[in-house]
Amino acid sequence: MTLNTHPPDAAADDTAVKWRSRLESEAASLRADNAALREQLTLRDQALDVTPTFFVIAKQMAPEPIIVYCNKVVADEHGLRRDELIGRGISTLTQWVSRDVNYVSEVDAALRAGRTYHYENEAVRRDGSKFWLGVSIRPIFDRSGRVTHSVSMGADITAKREEIRKKQELQDKLVEEMRERSRVVIELQLAQKLESVGRLAAGIAHEINTPIQYVGDGVHFLRSAYHDYTQLFEGLRSAVDALPEGPARSTLCLELEALTAKFDLDFLRAEIPKAFERTSGGVERVTDIVKAMREFAHPGTNEHNPADLNHAIGTTLIVASNEYRYVAKVRTEFADLPAVVCNIGELNQVFLNLIVNAAHAIHDAGRDLSTGEIKISTAVDDDAVIIRVRDNGCGVPAENLTKLYDPFFTTKEVGRGTGQGLAITHSIVVDKHGGQIGVASGVGTGTEFTLRLPVAGRARSHA
Repeated sequence: MTLNTHPPDAAADDTAVKWRSRLESEAASLRADNAALREQLTLRDQALDVTPTFFVIAKQMAPEPIIVYCNKVVADEHGLRRDELIGRGISTLTQWVSRDVNYVSEVDAALRAGRTYHYENEAVRRDGSKFWLGVSIRPIFDRSGRVTHSVSMGADITAKREEIRKKQELQDKLVEEMRERSRVVIELQLAQKLESVGRLAAGIAHEINTPIQYVGDGVHFLRSAYHDYTQLFEGLRSAVDALPEGPARSTLCLELEALTAKFDLDFLRAEIPKAFERTSGGVERVTDIVKAMREFAHPGTNEHNPADLNHAIGTTLIVASNEYRYVAKVRTEFADLPAVVCNIGELNQVFLNLIVNAAHAIHDAGRDLSTGEIKISTAVDDDAVIIRVRDNGCGVPAENLTKLYDPFFTTKEVGRGTGQGLAITHSIVVDKHGGQIGVASGVGTGTEFTLRLPVAGRARSHA
């Protein structure tokens, strides 16, 4: 039998020393692990603090998530300290939550479904300044599959949004410039066609004028010849009546009565003069139209000379008659005007634009010849003449009145308007003649344009 040579107390002390040594070793290891963990956490914090990306961890609680971590840029961008955010509700950062009643429920539903929630909104700093924030929120699940936290990552996207906005503006401007360039090309082509049509119209008017003169001269001759024929017939009847009574006289009287009845001479004598009147009126009408076409289509010059505006308006009414003859009656009230120094060809274009617009407005209002009316009046006001063109058409909405003179602005359907008529009108009256143009309109009641033109012309009015 082996005997224990160590005392019992000495064995206990040895065990205690071993346990103490083991505990001290484990404590040292734990301290080292904790130090390493703190170093890792510090490194994480430092790394997250130098990144420009917003980083927030929130614990999912009711009534709102609580911020448990955020990096430095989050606090700095909101004008707050980090300790003012930790432990506070997420609404401290998301001030727009109160403006969007669905925000919390939408985020909660997305996180529970395991989806990432994206949003962009405007945030307000403590000093009242604002910036746009873009954020993505992702869920964190525990082992049981319950959402316990969320991680939000985002950035200040103000500069990005501004860059996108500027790019979009540039793109829109480029598209608009391309569209307007295409329109200008079309308008130039149309202007060239109209110029060619004008020259053609002037040529046709010249060609029509000669045969119309022949027709007019022929009608005048026939009217004179018919008058002579009537006188001759009456002379023959008087000569027969003057013959002495007898068989010869009776025979001639019977023959004359038979011819009168056969050819219905009484009817012819009553209607032929009326036919001459109608024919002469038609010839005069064609002559007036031809004259108006020649005056209106005459190649214009840049010279300004004294002109009769009343006569110019009358000429334009003749040329434009096909536009209004079936939808409106025209009423004119012309005052005695002095000769106005102007480019009458350009003003003819102004009058034509206003008359055609008035006719179109009356047509669009559903009126006809019995209810539609275009009133044109002229007056003298000191050293200027006033021209008013009024219609009882559909009128112009108030929001469109300021756009009427913008190039290419039109409310008419394609094919009825290019949006150039009133722009050209404004340019001719204001820029080229030193005048003024005003408009008053009411939806459903009509529109009135008022032109004011200096009698002495543009040069004198700007002196």
